Amino acid sequence: MPVQTYGYDLVQNVRIQVVPPDVEPQEVCIHNHEHSQSREIFLGGADVTTTNGMHAVATQTSIITLPPGDGLWAITDNAQGANLRIMVVTQH
Repeated sequence: MPVQTYGYDLVQNVRIQVVPPDVEPQEVCIHNHEHSQSREIFLGGADVTTTNGMHAVATQTSIITLPPGDGLWAITDNAQGANLRIMVVTQH
């Protein structure tokens, strides 16, 4: 089971893919790394927005499982951007 880690500096209102699709299921650990700034990050599919995305709460870590073929996208509406950390375990 390969483990990969990613760090992203999100830019205001720019949606980016933070976990690419894989042919195997992926367990994804998500951490909104904005400890003192309380900047909001929203997660979802390729069409994620700040309105329809799942909120990644600052300083909390969440784990989700992506089925084969699915990726994960993120966006922030904060003018200063936001920092997101991701760890992915691919279940080969």
